[in-house]
Order: sequence, then C-alpha cells, then structure tokens
Amino acid sequence: MQHFPLIPRLKRIFSSKRIVEEVQWHKLKRKPVENELNHPADGEAWKDFDRKYGWFAEDARNIRLGLATDGFNPFGKMSSSYSMWPVFLIPYNFPPWECVEQSNFIMGLLIPGRECPRKDIDVFLEPLVEEFLELWKGVPTVDALSEKKFDLHAAVIWCIHDYPALSTLSGRVTRGYYACVHCDKNPCSKRIRNKICYIGHRRFLPRAHPWRRSKVFDGNVENREKPKKFTTDELMEQLERVKDVRPGKHPKSKKRKRGKEGPCWKQRSCLWDLPYWSSLKLRHNLDVMHIEKNICEYILGTFLGTAGKSKDGINSRLDLEDMGIRKHLHLIRDGDSYSTPHAPYTMTKTQKEHFCDFLKSVKFPDGYASNLATCVTADGCNLQGLKTHDCHILLQRIIPAAVRGIMHMDIYEALAELGNFFQQLCAKTLKLDVLERLKADIPIILCKLEKIFPPSFFDVMLHLAIHLPEEAILRGPVQYGWMYPVERRLLTLKRFVRNMARPEGSIAEAYVAAECLTICSRYFDDDVETRHNQEGRNRERVAIVRGDLSVFQHGADVLGAPSLTYLEHDYEKMVWFVLNNCPEVEPYIEYVSPSTIFIVSCNLVISPNV
Repeated sequence: MQHFPLIPRLKRIFSSKRIVEEVQWHKLKRKPVENELNHPADGEAWKDFDRKYGWFAEDARNIRLGLATDGFNPFGKMSSSYSMWPVFLIPYNFPPWECVEQSNFIMGLLIPGRECPRKDIDVFLEPLVEEFLELWKGVPTVDALSEKKFDLHAAVIWCIHDYPALSTLSGRVTRGYYACVHCDKNPCSKRIRNKICYIGHRRFLPRAHPWRRSKVFDGNVENREKPKKFTTDELMEQLERVKDVRPGKHPKSKKRKRGKEGPCWKQRSCLWDLPYWSSLKLRHNLDVMHIEKNICEYILGTFLGTAGKSKDGINSRLDLEDMGIRKHLHLIRDGDSYSTPHAPYTMTKTQKEHFCDFLKSVKFPDGYASNLATCVTADGCNLQGLKTHDCHILLQRIIPAAVRGIMHMDIYEALAELGNFFQQLCAKTLKLDVLERLKADIPIILCKLEKIFPPSFFDVMLHLAIHLPEEAILRGPVQYGWMYPVERRLLTLKRFVRNMARPEGSIAEAYVAAECLTICSRYFDDDVETRHNQEGRNRERVAIVRGDLSVFQHGADVLGAPSLTYLEHDYEKMVWFVLNNCPEVEPYIEYVSPSTIFIVSCNLVISPNV
C-alpha cells in the first residue's frame, strides 16, 4: 500500500498567501443569499456542524474535507480482474470554481489490487484515520499571510463514492430487502418472482391522496406510512452487534442472519472512531451520476428491447398476473405455448427507427455532449457504447423530446417530469423552495412510472431518487457530492501507468512529481504560463483581441482554412455596420453635417437582417 502523509500537505497550503486567502473564502468573502445554495457552506449539514462545534467554525482556516474513493482497472481492456483503490481528500473551503478542481485533490492512500478490499478496507484506512484524529486535536502551522502560528484543525464531513463502494466504506449492506440506506424501518422492498423490487412509493404521498386508495398499482390499498430512519441510539445499537467483526476471512467466522427488525451491517467502519462522525447529518452521499446512468439504461433497455437490459420479460408478465393488475398484458395461452401481448412501454420496429433517427439528427454545442449518432447500431434500431455523461444528457434533455409523438402521452409526461426533476436537481445554484417542491414531486413521478412499467423495472437505484432532494438540502449542489470529478481524476491516474508490471509504483511516482510541479506553479505570477492560467479549450471563450478597432475585437475564432471572397453586393452593408457600431468613428462623424449622413444612409441598400 502507498501512503501519502496528509498533514504535511495540508500545512503546505498555508505557505502561499494567495491560497491562504482562498481557504478562508467560505467565511470571509462568501456572500450568502437567502433561499439559495451555491456552496457546501450553504447546506444544512455544514451549518449543523458549525452549531455543534462552534470552536471549529470560529477559525476560517480550519479545513473541511470530503473523502472520495472508487476502484479502477489501471490496465484498461488488457485485464478485467484488477482493481486498484485510491483514496482522495477534497478540501471544501475553496470557492466554487476551485472546490472540485483536480489540482486540489489530495491522494492519501493508494490501495493495491488485485481485488476489491471489501471488509479489509478498514485495515488500509487506519493510517489515514490516525491523521484525522491528530488533525481534530490540532496541528501547529504557520500562516504565510499573517506570518503567525496557529493550530490547524481538519474534519471529514462526508464521503463520495458509488453505491457498491458505499457498502465497502460504511460497512452497511446495499443489497437485498434493506438495500436503501435511508429506509431503515419498513422499507419499500418486495419480493417478486426472480428479484427484490422497490415499489410502493405511494407511502410517501399525503395520507388523503386518492392514489393511496387505488388498486391499479399493486392490487392493494396503501395505508402504510413512509419508511423511517434509525435514531442515533438505535443506530449505535445496530453497530454494537458487529463491532467484533474482524477483517478478512477466518475459519470461525459464520454468516450472520439478517434480523427482521433492521438492516444487516457487515461491520463497524473505522470512521466511527472519529469523535464527530456520529453527529454528522450526511455521512455518505448518494451518487447522482450513477443513479442517472442506471435509470437511463433501464428506460432505453426496456423501450428498445435490448437483450439482457430490458425489464420486460416472461417473469415481468407473471408478476403482473400474480398481483392481478393490467390484465391486458398477461400472457395469452395458445395451445401448448404462450404469447406475449405488446406493451405500451416497448417500441415497435418503426418506433425504434424513428427514435434512433431523432438521436442521429440531434446537434449539440461544442463540448456539451458527445456525438450520439456514433452510439446508434448499424441496423438503426438500438444503442450501444453510451457513456455516463451521455446518459446524463439523454435522461434530462433528449429522451422526453424523442418519445413525444412516438409513444403514449402518459409515458411522455412521466419521462418529461423525471428529466425536469434531474435537470433542476443538477443546477449549479439550488433554491430551497425548489428543492422542497422536488421533494414533494418525486413520489408522484415514481407513482406515475409504477402505473406504466412492470414491478421488475423498479430496483433500488430507481428508488434512491426519492431521497436526492433531501440530500441536496443537506449538502448543497450535487456537483460537490457526485463522482464526475473523481472519475476524471481516476482517468488521470490511469494515464500515469508506464510500467505494467508495477502499476502502483508508476502511479505513485508520477503523482508525487505532478503534485510538486503543481505546488511550484502556484508561486509564479500570472504572466508566467502554467496549468492554472492556460488558455481555454474553446478560444472563443477567451478574450482575444483582433485588430485595433473595437468592432473587430469580438473574440470569435472561426474554424477551417481561411478563404478570400469579394462581396460586391454586401460592401455597402458592411460600411453601414462599421459606421454604426464603431465608437472610434464617432469623432470623425461629428465633422460631417447630419444632412450628408442622412443622404449617405438613404443611398445604402440595407437588408432587414442587418
């Protein structure tokens, strides 16, 4: 295992005057706006931590960290059985434009492969937890801005990971009847023919809602209350049961039976050794990135009938028969065989062609999304090779527009509301009143989907969407809690591998060199080109001066080879445009009489589009 000491690098932050000012931005320069969330400091979890530990909040230099981890394969397609787990620390004191910048990511551990650490991850995290405990007590540090010594404190306020890694890091099971980490008591899970589904979102509706008395959802009336969370005492009681679980495989270890009164915890994570961990309101973030990806794949797989991804099968139709709902979709007996009626949530071949043709015709601004036309298969009836960001764009923007006019109106309305939900949830600036409205709207959206799709369509990933507005109120914008910046950082580490026989050593050596160069580049002035002041990817987004006159300083840059064309008929239009849009010409116009200008303007043939 590669351990990169955390304390010296946190102390090094305060060796630069400019960085010291940025570290204190969240308290000294941030201007809170009522009803808006722009930064984690606007979230309820940050404010609650400040109320409980006022001494920590008094000094703006005390650092709040996010712990992020995920496994990746350093060999790419060359090997499918290798999993390496780096552990990153993300400081949230910085301004929003610096918070999740890759250069501010601090790698504390590099857990080697070949396999996922699973329960053994606590053994690897011990050096890091010891540093967290020391940072909570305080570490003497010199402030370059004030040139005085002070005690630096730091705390981990939450963790960032995908859903399987949540189980690895927290010690809680994320599969089965208690897979939802928010529904501790009486979850929405239900056993069907070949899986456990998560239906019954009518429980989140008001008691007097008419849908609670309807039997079209699962054949029953819904009178249950929404699932509840454990109290702090009940949670500690659950953890007490698994406190003696040891990492690794032992011959005396036996499989624990899952109790009916609560979820099964695999072990007690070492993060509970931190004195403030039990008082945090948000310990583990739900990853919106992977939730969007899974929901998008469920929808597309069911619509297009993709093999292995469609949620409409024989068992799905038998589930409907078992519940006694949607009799028009039940299997039809035909002698010794059965036929499957066409479902409204599946597309015919003509509908598939129209849907894929629409995707191929969509054009995006540069850098907004990839070319979806390359994901359409050769027969023009299916999709393949979709990336996570492609699913992000499809779910929020494209699918609702693509199915309109192709499928039933109730399907279009449900998908449009779902896309609008994620679109507003992923905004850079969140509003509390909008989040409260989303919190009330998402149960209705999921209930509409329950009326359309079979029960097998709803697994825990789709159910987790109902808890996303609540987490956004606690955390702030989702950009500070999803996996996009972490995945980009993992790609950078993967490119560091030069020696395939020693991938961990290659990454460690290249990471230390890159970090040293990054720290040194922060001391240069702005006139020295570094990775922090490089020109943007799109040159038109940068202020580019073209010529001396302001009319030519538009900053736009065309693509392709230049060509010279004489526009005889448009010459007068160009002259008129320069005379009316160039401030430098105004002093010369004053010497010309107004009547002369009027005559010249009348003689110019001006197009209405100019």
